[in-house]
Amino acid sequence: MNGASEPGSSAPGAAAPPAMWVVPHTHWDREWYEPHDVFRARLVVMVDALLDLLESEPDYRFTLDGQSAAFEDYLEIRPEAAGRLRSAVERGQLAVGPFLILLDEFCCDGETIVRNLELGIEAARRVGTEMRVGYLPDMFGHAAQMPQILRGFGIADAALWRGVPDSVREHAFEWEALDGERVRVEYLWDGYGSALKLFDPLDRAPELIGEYLRTNAAWFRGEPAAGMFGTDHMLPRQDLVEVVEGVHEVSPGLALRIATVGEVIDSRDHTPEALGALPLVRGELRSHARGNILPGVFSVRTNIKAAMAAAERALTTAERLDAWAGGPSRSALFRRGWRMVVESTAHDSVTGCGVDETAEEVESRLHVATHTARGAIDTCLPRLAACAPRGSVAVFNQSGWGRTVLTEVVVERTVDDLPADTQLLEELDTVIGDESMTSRDLPRLLRRIHGQELFGGQIRGWSWEGRELVFEVAESAAGDFDLAEFSDELSRRVAGTTEDHLWHVLTVTPPRSRVLVGADVPGNSVVPLVPGHSRPGGAPVEVDGASASMGNSLVTVRVRPTGLVEVEDPVSGRRITDALGLVDEGDRGDSYNFGPLGGGTVREPVSVDVDIVESGPLRGRIRVRRRYRLPRGLDPSDRSRRSSETVEQEVDTHLELRVGEPFLRVEVELVNTVRDHRLRVLVPTGVAAVAESSSAGQFGVTTRGRGAEGGWGEFPLPTFPATRFVRAGSAGVLLDKLTEYELVDRPGGGTTDIALTVLRAVGLMSVNVHPLRDEPAGSELAVPGAQYVGVHVRASFALDLSAGDGSGPGVVEHSDVFRFDPVTVAGSAASAGAAGPGQSSGPLVTEGRVALESLRRVGETGLEARLVNYGREPEPMRVRAVGSWSPTDMEGLGATGPVDLWDHPVPAGAVVTLRSGDALVAPDITRAGPEEES
Repeated sequence: MNGASEPGSSAPGAAAPPAMWVVPHTHWDREWYEPHDVFRARLVVMVDALLDLLESEPDYRFTLDGQSAAFEDYLEIRPEAAGRLRSAVERGQLAVGPFLILLDEFCCDGETIVRNLELGIEAARRVGTEMRVGYLPDMFGHAAQMPQILRGFGIADAALWRGVPDSVREHAFEWEALDGERVRVEYLWDGYGSALKLFDPLDRAPELIGEYLRTNAAWFRGEPAAGMFGTDHMLPRQDLVEVVEGVHEVSPGLALRIATVGEVIDSRDHTPEALGALPLVRGELRSHARGNILPGVFSVRTNIKAAMAAAERALTTAERLDAWAGGPSRSALFRRGWRMVVESTAHDSVTGCGVDETAEEVESRLHVATHTARGAIDTCLPRLAACAPRGSVAVFNQSGWGRTVLTEVVVERTVDDLPADTQLLEELDTVIGDESMTSRDLPRLLRRIHGQELFGGQIRGWSWEGRELVFEVAESAAGDFDLAEFSDELSRRVAGTTEDHLWHVLTVTPPRSRVLVGADVPGNSVVPLVPGHSRPGGAPVEVDGASASMGNSLVTVRVRPTGLVEVEDPVSGRRITDALGLVDEGDRGDSYNFGPLGGGTVREPVSVDVDIVESGPLRGRIRVRRRYRLPRGLDPSDRSRRSSETVEQEVDTHLELRVGEPFLRVEVELVNTVRDHRLRVLVPTGVAAVAESSSAGQFGVTTRGRGAEGGWGEFPLPTFPATRFVRAGSAGVLLDKLTEYELVDRPGGGTTDIALTVLRAVGLMSVNVHPLRDEPAGSELAVPGAQYVGVHVRASFALDLSAGDGSGPGVVEHSDVFRFDPVTVAGSAASAGAAGPGQSSGPLVTEGRVALESLRRVGETGLEARLVNYGREPEPMRVRAVGSWSPTDMEGLGATGPVDLWDHPVPAGAVVTLRSGDALVAPDITRAGPEEES
């Protein structure tokens, strides 16, 4: 047997196809029931043994789990082994990449998946080359646009297990993305450990293999079976080559050949005729037919999901601001930030289905990624501040669409003298320091003064009146402060006094008010926002405290004494009533699956308070505070019911309406006090018996029915993921993070609700006996941190009744505006009149229905943009840009030449990548060898 031959080749002398491929591999969960560095220590032991084996057995092959992080983690500890690892890859014995991390495809957004492949391929090419297969063996289902993303990197094949519908009954199928792009899938229908039991016991291996091939012949349709020989954290079997040769000796007709996943797929028939004969599956893969997809991971540890979304938004914002600001390269910061985000997307990381230590590390890593983005933004702020005069605010709108921007500023005005078109938020105290000091201590004042700065302001003046010293400070100085002069006067004043002589020291500011100001800002542009001169164009927000209602001509809201809310879109006439009810249920499940109980559901609060917080005209806010009596947890003697002991749970719901916005912002906020429960908020669809819903995420919109296909070992609850928005009936819900939702009918009939999970608290990573799952998903380990007791939980979303059936651009545009907070900074330019220095557009602005997903600098002077048509029909791009741009693939290759970005057509569901300048020449990512990289 010669494992180095080209499997399936028809060249003279090539080995005939075997009866079965044996594919040695390990599935290496980078962090899960142990944190990352515990698993890495075991990884080093495994790869050490693997490299020895590959060097001693030329016929051995190994697939390193499709993720480059496995060998990068190894080389950080064993940098001296880089040459050995590269040699194994170059000999074709070791398959690495193409992903950096085996991700969860629903817990991050589409751009993060692109960066995952980008980083993984780059790393693999530093040690040779990447496996040209989208290897996704253990993801909990698969996103609809993954085929298009793989094709964007020139990858035409995938291999996966979970989520494939029951209609597929053979070992391969074609998987089609929303734009029609397809990849061939090698279906691991019996998991990634299908061959493990075929060699145990060894003396029965020929019998076991023969029986497996006969029993499953229909799956392979005459092609060699792919026997996956590996499982979680498995070390390579040292005697596998000898075992395979032993099988040949006993059963010469039973041909086996050791291969990588890539070699197996290379051997398959990729002719158009063969591909056309395969079953076709379109869109997301979320069937439970032949594998558990563990949907409860979307609703546990919601703080991690929020941290992931926040990091993605921060990096996206920072890259767009960097593209506008220019200057020295910030690419190293972005690379660091995106890598931490991608590392956190691992399917046992961001999902929150690991132990508490792992969850804490993942959340911390995501916070650091956000801090890295903030640092990059911070270096752009001087350039941004120079676009607005002092006393105003420079605003960068990173969204591809124009929007109304509101920001809070402090003005040196009394309440009676506020600029026009502002909203008073707070009259600030003018005394910011009031103390008595002895003569002995008075010289210590000099330590507080740094140049002209005191207490965060600039000293405008000082005065002595008897025993009272008064400092006047403000945001900006009116003249120079002479520290030496003040020091001399202080020394003169205290000379001759006793040490305990008392002085009154006051630090005051001019009359100040914190106000809200607003302006309309075009997409991807900078505008100076000048109090008293900038004003948004929409109708003002009017708030009626007597009726607890507010409106802005686009949305009207009324809060009932019960705490439920009525929302209406006066333009379309759509209206929903009794919105934002809360439902709390017991949960005897685990981090993988919700575990329902027979009773104990709580719907009604014991008290409701409604308060008007802000009264317009730019922003209205109403707070609804509801108190509930909830069971403390599960009954200690019977996990199938909730405890009879109850505790108070307070939940605040904040309603916010802004001038010019056609949606109502909502935040549900609580400090969790109980265990083992699921809290959901209900959004009426306005329609009874709604048949389907649509949700957006990962570059696409997916429409789903009310049910989920079962067939394997878990009950298929119809809870689904949504990242950007979810829509059903008359209601659209805009989201700022991954959120679990379900369509539920109200008790007793009536309208269908969208139930959004705010919190799901559990105490075990996996339970051995689960009411909805046949087998454990992992070890039964305690995870008290997943109970979230004492944790501050927030769920932010918006109700949007204006977006029609959800297929058009409205809900996409609104969700983009909702989830991005513009960047603001105090202006620093010399006064240039009321309007300031003026508007500055970015290098690329979208004005149509196609969404801007990414804009970044690439190369020395180049730019890259990625745009998505979320609609169901082709759309012209409608982009105004500086310079010439060419469509490319996601690696920046295959440029076809400049196109007219205004009329360039974008097919339905298509992701388009554009590059300009020297970014049209792909960077050389093979320059650094493994030694340098390590």
